[in-house]
Amino acid sequence: MSSLLDHPLPTLPPPPQRDKPRRMRLPSWSRTTYRAIGVAAALLFAVGMWLFYFSSVFALDSLVIEGVRTVSPTEIGAKADLGAGTPLARINGEDVAGRVMGISSVASVQVERRWPNTVVIKVVERDAVAALAADDRFETLDATGFVYLSTKKQPKSIPVVQAVAGAPRDAAIAVSASLPTELRSKIETISVLDPQAVLLTTNDGVTVMWGPSEENGLKAQILAALLKKTDDKWIDLRLPSTPTSAQSSPKPAPPPAPEPTPTPGAADGTEGTDAPDATTDPLADPTTGSEVPVLPGVVPSSVAPIP
Repeated sequence: MSSLLDHPLPTLPPPPQRDKPRRMRLPSWSRTTYRAIGVAAALLFAVGMWLFYFSSVFALDSLVIEGVRTVSPTEIGAKADLGAGTPLARINGEDVAGRVMGISSVASVQVERRWPNTVVIKVVERDAVAALAADDRFETLDATGFVYLSTKKQPKSIPVVQAVAGAPRDAAIAVSASLPTELRSKIETISVLDPQAVLLTTNDGVTVMWGPSEENGLKAQILAALLKKTDDKWIDLRLPSTPTSAQSSPKPAPPPAPEPTPTPGAADGTEGTDAPDATTDPLADPTTGSEVPVLPGVVPSSVAPIP
């Protein structure tokens, strides 16, 4: 009987040998040549540093300001404090943005260097959404409730908020911020005593029951449509799925009149005025141990003080 040992398996050929990577060999230059190359590289680096940081080749000669609407570009340029001729490489964008943020009407700033000679300042201004009456002045607020402007005249195209600081004022600002610009300009006041009961009044004398500061976007769309289609002076949006309107605010029904109380003595035909007053009748006060006077037709009972 033969076994596997009698028939050995054929051996596989060895794997091909890979060529070993060749090591990079520096040119066989002299020390003098290497020194000359090092000196030349140092000179190039020094010249580049001088060009970028000290020369006028890449110096500022143009300042571009983008995004301004109400803020003066001159004011932004003054706050940026960038002198003409300053090399762009020496301008710190974060420092410039921090200085421009000192303008209260500015919400955010981006500073960009455009080589070779221009700096661009991109500004995002705050959007006025409401006003507060403070003494004899009006304070303008953005959507976060930040007061960034104070004037003697009432700002136009934004409602005046009538609410104390805290949840009521936050609800009023949230509602105003949710209104489109065109619709917001039609709102005169936003009054809030309870955050769940926001009340709006328009410039035309329309009262709007807004309810809680919820579903503000949907309510704004409904209000804009109703103001165009109806002349009613009262609109209820507390349930935006079923809004209602009327010429005036519904008044609650008066409470029912109380039923007349029977007068003592009416049952036996005596006049009510002859009946003794419970507050002055000695019989009504059992706490006194003194003798109780007897009224005509009344049989007294024993009266003892209450311990």
